[in-house]
Parts: sequence; structure tokens; C-alpha cells
Amino acid sequence: MERLRDLAVSLWSWAVIALSATAFGILAILTSWVPPRGSVYLFWARAWARTILFLTGVPATIEGADEAAALPQAIYMSNHESGIDILLLLLTIRQDVRFLAKRSLFWVPFMGWSMWLAGFVAVDRRRTDKARDVLSELDRSLARGMSILVFPEGTRSRDGTLGPFKKSGFLTALKSGVPIVPVCVSGARAVLGAQGMIVRRGPVRARVGHPIPTAGLSVHARAELMEKVRREILALRP
Repeated sequence: MERLRDLAVSLWSWAVIALSATAFGILAILTSWVPPRGSVYLFWARAWARTILFLTGVPATIEGADEAAALPQAIYMSNHESGIDILLLLLTIRQDVRFLAKRSLFWVPFMGWSMWLAGFVAVDRRRTDKARDVLSELDRSLARGMSILVFPEGTRSRDGTLGPFKKSGFLTALKSGVPIVPVCVSGARAVLGAQGMIVRRGPVRARVGHPIPTAGLSVHARAELMEKVRREILALRP
């Protein structure tokens, strides 16, 4: 009985995801010409996230976002354990935000095309020689006054533990002087694990920590900054 229930929930959830991604993706593409680039996309993206979480019966809770929202811009750094993380973080971050996404996602009809039009940054983890181009794109986003979202682990955790951090996002923070906001997402892995396609209903939560200043720090502070952000994310776990 439990397997049948999981199968029914999964089929319904993936149908909702596919149909809503198509509908909101088309709306985002049709309105992509409205300046500034990407701002209208975020309106549709957040509506898409709310629609999926509501129709799939996944209640979402966001804690502590007000202090971060008061910043003109920030670099958000979150743990990453499920595709559900993206939906929750779209609702958590209130600024005009861009984030890194796997290059393969940009080929997904409508949703991926709209991400490209909105100025999101494609990452090909197999092409380490392109890392400098990714950093340059992040720098340009920050220079335009946007916030950015970085998953410092670089990929989704397979077992829920917080993996080793990549240094690129921290170098961007130190270069720009933009504060880092740690975020911890919990519950998402129980809804949709990093492996498999089974979706289960359950609550998800994002806890936002206090902003960590980076202005005035040199690149020599990178290791200490990475460790501080790691400690903050772990401390936000329920």
C-alpha cells in the first residue's frame, strides 16, 4: 500500500512539475523583453515554486529571512540535497537573484530557455577550464546590483551530509565585498532524494542565518571564511 501511495504521489508530482514548468516557462519567455533583464522571470519563477509546493502538498516554512532581505544585495550560500531546494530558495531570497545551474538544465524546453533569457549562469562541471568564465559572469551579476545564490558544495549531497566546499564562490565574495548569507535547507531530501524519482509528501524548511561581512577582507582570509560559513550552515540545522 505504501509503495502504491508513493507511486501515485510521484506520478502526480512530476505531472505538476512538467505542466507548470511549461506554462510558467512560456509566460517567462513572452515577458523576457521587459527590462531589467530577468526581473519578470523571477516573478514567474516564484509563482511556479509556490504552485508546485501547494499542488504537491509540500508545506514550506521560511525562518529568519528579514535581516537578509534588508540588504541591498548578498551572496547566499546554502546546502544542497534535493531539487526541491531550488523551489524553496526562490521563495526565501527576496532580492533580484541569479544562480548557477547545470548546463543541461538550459536545454529543458521552456524552463531552461527562460533561465537563459533571464541571465542565469550555466555551469559544466566537466569543463574545469571554464571556471574563470563562470566567475566573470558572477562578477558581472554582482556589478549590476543583483544577489547571487551559490551551492558551495558544488553538487547535491548524496547522503545528507555537508560536503567539502569549492572556493570559487568565496573568492567572488572577497573580491566584491558583498556579504555572505548562510542558509540551511532541511526536509527536502525526504521529499525528493538526490537519487531516484520517488516523491513523498513532507514539510520543507529554510533557515536563514545572519549575514557575514566580507568587505575589507583579503583573499588570504578565504580558508577562515569558508570554515565560518560551514559552521553557520551546520548551526542552522534543526
